[in-house]
Amino acid sequence: MKKSKEDKQKDAQLSLSEWQVRNKEYLEKKAQEKAKKQAELEQKQAELEKKKEEMKAELENQEPSNEENTVSEETDTDSPTSEEETEVQDSETEGEEQEEVQEQEEPEEEEVEQLKPPKVPIEKIHWYRALPVLVTSSLIFLASLYFLTPLATMKTIEFTGNKVVSQEELKSSSKIDQRDYTVTVYKNRHHYEQNLKASSPWIENVEMTYQFPLTFKIDVQEYSVLGYVQKDSKYYPILTSGEYVKNEVAADALPEERMDVTFSDAGLIKKFVQQLKNVPDSIKKSMRRVDLTPSKVTEDLVTITMSDEHQILVPISHIAKKLPYYAGIHPQLELPSVVDMEAGIFSYVQGAESTVIHESSNDGQDTETSAQHSEQSTEDSAQSRAEKPEISENN
Repeated sequence: MKKSKEDKQKDAQLSLSEWQVRNKEYLEKKAQEKAKKQAELEQKQAELEKKKEEMKAELENQEPSNEENTVSEETDTDSPTSEEETEVQDSETEGEEQEEVQEQEEPEEEEVEQLKPPKVPIEKIHWYRALPVLVTSSLIFLASLYFLTPLATMKTIEFTGNKVVSQEELKSSSKIDQRDYTVTVYKNRHHYEQNLKASSPWIENVEMTYQFPLTFKIDVQEYSVLGYVQKDSKYYPILTSGEYVKNEVAADALPEERMDVTFSDAGLIKKFVQQLKNVPDSIKKSMRRVDLTPSKVTEDLVTITMSDEHQILVPISHIAKKLPYYAGIHPQLELPSVVDMEAGIFSYVQGAESTVIHESSNDGQDTETSAQHSEQSTEDSAQSRAEKPEISENN
């Protein structure tokens, strides 16, 4: 049995590491030294107490006498000092012993520190692996802190380019709330642009941009006014988009040089505006009045009165094709005339019999093929005349 216990103890010691064995031995040694020092201190304290008792016994056993009385009085007076001196000596001895103990403990602590395993430095690769986690976590913390502060909803909205639509109308129609986060407003900026476009027929295009840190600039482009619809002595603006706004314009606010359209059919007006896109600006600026004068053959025939009192008869569907030829015909017109572009292109003086300049239609019941042939020939001749003044101007 004894051998088995000894074998178990040896096996247990072998299973421990060298550092653990050394540490265990050191702790046992330290405990023995502390016990030894404690015993020495107790022995010294016992010897001091024994000496004090012997001194007290000697003082009590002395016989009283006259001379001895004087001596005893002196000794009595001196005895407190001797006791005080002994107490001071005892405290000094105790302080010295404590200092010795501390001096002995200090090297022991140093030995313990030396026996501790050295700190292994962290390799750089571990820092590199932890860096993405630290960066992302810090960014998430800052973002959450930002959204909790009032700074997340602070923003300034500036509108530029609007002349007809007011700032208040734009703000309300954009549907941007002051409580919305700045980030969400920037993310949904295209949605706010669509809201503004759909809010008013005046708005042609909207562009919303962000300027750091808290400013949103909204550039608004409005349609220009092409003319005015005249209806029951009231005027409504026609926009270059082809729509006319049903907001009455006061007579005092109307410009002196303008184009008045006397028909109010929205479909015809939109078609008329689309056809005018290919007409030169010089002709459009000279147009003063547009009347719908349909004939038996042409339902969309209009009479355009120019600023110099000339009149043009042209179908709305042929404006983009025929009206540009008026630039070449106009210099040849001396008196107020009518330029008929319904079937071909010819002109005559107002109030007089028709005089064919390019090609006229002698019979009102001509076939459709002959009408197309005459139209093509007159257009070619008008185009050649329209090109001549341009060449002379360039020269």
